[in-house]
Amino acid sequence: MHKGYLSLALLYSVPLFAQEKLSNTDEYITIIGESMLAPGVYEVDAKQPRQPLPAHDGGDFLKTIAGFSASRKGGASADPLFRGMGASRLTIVNDGQMLQGGCSNRMDPPTAYISPQSYDTIRIVKGPQTVRYAGSAAIIEFEREALAFSQPTFEGFLNLTGASYDRANASSELIAGNANGYLKANLTTATAGDYEDGNGVALNSEYQRWSSDIDVAWTPSQDHTLTLSLGASDGEAAYADRAMDGVKFARRSTAIRYEVSGDKQLRSATVAAYFNHIDHVMDNYSLREFRPSMMMPQATARNPDRYARGARIESEWQLAGAQITRLGAEYHQNVHRDRISRNQLDMPYQNMPRQPDADTSQFGVFAEQRIPLPAAYSINAGWRWDQWRLTDRRQVIGTMMTSQNNPTVDQVNADDLFSGFIRLEQQLDSGYWYAGWGQAERFPDYWETIGNNRSYLGSPSALFLKPETNQQWDIGWHYNHSSLQLDASLFFANIADFILLEEGAAMMPDVVRNVDARSWGGEATGRWQVSQAWKLSATVAITRGKNKTDDQYLPQQPADELRIASEYQHSDLTYALVWRLVKQQDRVDIGSGNVIGYDFASTSGYGIVSANISWAIDKDWQLAVGVDNLFDKVYAEHVSGSGATIAGYQQTERVNEPGRVLWLQSNVYF
Repeated sequence: MHKGYLSLALLYSVPLFAQEKLSNTDEYITIIGESMLAPGVYEVDAKQPRQPLPAHDGGDFLKTIAGFSASRKGGASADPLFRGMGASRLTIVNDGQMLQGGCSNRMDPPTAYISPQSYDTIRIVKGPQTVRYAGSAAIIEFEREALAFSQPTFEGFLNLTGASYDRANASSELIAGNANGYLKANLTTATAGDYEDGNGVALNSEYQRWSSDIDVAWTPSQDHTLTLSLGASDGEAAYADRAMDGVKFARRSTAIRYEVSGDKQLRSATVAAYFNHIDHVMDNYSLREFRPSMMMPQATARNPDRYARGARIESEWQLAGAQITRLGAEYHQNVHRDRISRNQLDMPYQNMPRQPDADTSQFGVFAEQRIPLPAAYSINAGWRWDQWRLTDRRQVIGTMMTSQNNPTVDQVNADDLFSGFIRLEQQLDSGYWYAGWGQAERFPDYWETIGNNRSYLGSPSALFLKPETNQQWDIGWHYNHSSLQLDASLFFANIADFILLEEGAAMMPDVVRNVDARSWGGEATGRWQVSQAWKLSATVAITRGKNKTDDQYLPQQPADELRIASEYQHSDLTYALVWRLVKQQDRVDIGSGNVIGYDFASTSGYGIVSANISWAIDKDWQLAVGVDNLFDKVYAEHVSGSGATIAGYQQTERVNEPGRVLWLQSNVYF
């Protein structure tokens, strides 16, 4: 039996305050749950529990969706990629806010600060098929819905999960409101010990997290809502792929939003502003046994932080017939700072001044238009302009072993970027199809230019790295008829000035350069209701990429993946089985990659079986028990990093995934 326990807190999840819910959905563990809401747009119920083991952060959640993968570091803070594209190629919007991490080595990607079940909906736009946000590979929105009540209401949601390796999660939502407004509180906590892979090898992977978010809304009428949102979270996480752990993940955020629903020409309008602060600490002694090394001979701590603020206005109009026009503008600005102590015991980092290393600002305007045509056709088109500015504040650059004066100190990289798309759609009796072309220009991000002091074109500073230009075709088809549903999306992209990273020689900084690249592939999902009780589903994801400049494979591309699932419902019980098949990945470019990681070896294929049984005790209370990796396989995702040498732990080639995991979960609505 694996080390661990199943949380006794689940015994206290009886819905003592059960009332009639305002809305209810079928409650069972979701295995393949994403569906195409509109052309290129996929929507997922964030509160619906999923298998593998229900996620505790955003990266963990996204990797359960077709086309997504994640680079595992330990038990927490996995960095997501979509179709092999990650970091700023994914635009992640946290309930209207642009949230970025602080660590220069992406110890804390934006999804590390997101607890999925504290949101209502996760919406994914594949490819450059919208200009509402500046995005390249995909736009991912974690959203909380605005509410309106006609009478006094109190309702809530509680999720409790216990699992192997001392894992215990709790997520709750409480809502109290009436016709004048409401109070909505989302609270989460998650903790776990070190997990073991299929060989019984323990990995440095323990974590603790908590988050709290409160919305206070005034609704003077059904058409007007003013919301003040306050958020805070913190935690710690041990990592198996690097020399330091994250011992602080403090987030503080404040946002205000005014929403109005119109009825004639103005259909809706939103005005919002926000501020957030990320305060992150990493060290090599709090969560692991300290052992001196050449790179870190003493107890070392580093404390980057990021202040961000932004504002957004967006409106939707119906000015001519059935045509829909969407207009908007947004502004975002952030300051990144850092401080480090290479001798924490004698010179604590808390006593050192913070030094700014980068200022970033973006201002953008956008417009989208939907034009209906005869025969159920329609054209959607959009255009966007963004002005970016990045100021280099570093006085000194280099590695921990060597340093020099920064030749680009206080210099500015500024650029005007243009994005747009046009898409043809047709509604059919049994669904729809679409074909679209889009262009997205992406400004080089902090991690590519400033974060790790990378060299570019022979210069020790990469400040003036060129922006990427992604020109992409997207086609898709949604079919829904009787007992069969099919979704398919395909893409083909040419990326000019693709930003490629290459590992530097020993003690030397990494090199970043622009190449021309090509990528293609897609995802398909099918669901078949075989009988009233039995449902089969499957999803497949394939991605290919090429570095055309060097005639090499594009690095950090996920392996081909197929998931097959069966669900059978008998009375109040639902039995589910999922078989995940991942092909060998040998299309690699050793030593090349992105800010998340580098290719360093091929990866073997594998097949993983997981299962669960869920029991609908009543319409408001569900209990489920499951097992992930039933046969205790040893495997690792191709995009995960190599295992680091950590005192007290056996080193592995890669950061392996957990072995067999038993879990128990309760979901209560009241």
